[in-house]
Amino acid sequence: MRKRLALLMAGLTLSSVMAEAASCKLDQATFRPKLAQEAYVLRSSLNGNDLQFDLSIQRTSETFRFHVGIDGSTGEGTITSVPDGAGRDPRIRTSFRLFDVNGLKTTPQGEIGQISFLDLRRGFVDFRLRERPQPEPYTAPPSGLWKVTECRAK
Repeated sequence: MRKRLALLMAGLTLSSVMAEAASCKLDQATFRPKLAQEAYVLRSSLNGNDLQFDLSIQRTSETFRFHVGIDGSTGEGTITSVPDGAGRDPRIRTSFRLFDVNGLKTTPQGEIGQISFLDLRRGFVDFRLRERPQPEPYTAPPSGLWKVTECRAK
């Protein structure tokens, strides 16, 4: 009986921790794609008053920084790549839309549960093709829904 009670308590504790990470303020969110969660990580942060995203590709150990432009009233925006320390600019630009945990449109001031990219994969494929003729498929993060997997404290 104690074992079952301990398992129940552990399950409730874990589900509440997981529920906390289901939504977040945009500048504190970490996102992962719905598919291939282990391969890509997108972390948002503030640089002064400017919102930025850092997208990490686990397999290649690359991180790409993006400047974020967003319409505060609609939750729609664009990301534009920023040159890295070596001056390499992937010239990636794509649009996105913010959603809450239920998949409803939301604004950056609300609790964000998901972000949806329109042509993120296409931007990376184009960049990779400029670098070499046969890019590996795992080097282009997917378009579509990315869910909040972590909410960092300020």
